Amino acid sequence: TAVPGAAAMAINRVASSAISQSVAQVARETKVRRKLVKERARLKRATVKNPQARIKVNRGDLPVIRLGNARVVLSRRRRRKKGQRSSLKGGGSVLVVGNRRIPGAFIQQLKNGRWHVMQRVAGKNRYPIDVVKIPMAVPLTTAFKQNIERIRRERLPKELGYALQHQLRMVIMR
Repeated sequence: TAVPGAAAMAINRVASSAISQSVAQVARETKVRRKLVKERARLKRATVKNPQARIKVNRGDLPVIRLGNARVVLSRRRRRKKGQRSSLKGGGSVLVVGNRRIPGAFIQQLKNGRWHVMQRVAGKNRYPIDVVKIPMAVPLTTAFKQNIERIRRERLPKELGYALQHQLRMVIMR
């Protein structure tokens, strides 16, 4: 009875460390807070009956509004004079969400009641605006593919040893 329990324990430890390392890597690459990346990965833990852990990752794009409070920052440098046309309308105000500056963006409430950061999109015929998103699919996929294999190779034998020792200690103490 000790071995399946130890195996499940080791698999869960390895899976959760794979998640945390992959999440940290993606957060560094995309400059998004770790918390926002971590809540996209779900771990179905291994049990004694079914010794497989499943990691399910939501790879959809992250709407920029999730990064924090959005505020319009007025730049005091580029005040245009009256009558002069420039690309910076409104005295060069730019929308800042969290730690990102998004030029030409604005906040709008959608029909479903959610607030989003929107931006004009060239080449979209009707209603040429779109939600500003951070692409997450590629970084998440690459990070998880790299890390899961590597961590399984490096850590699983060690973790199995620790878990077996732990289980044997529990059995002997009984």
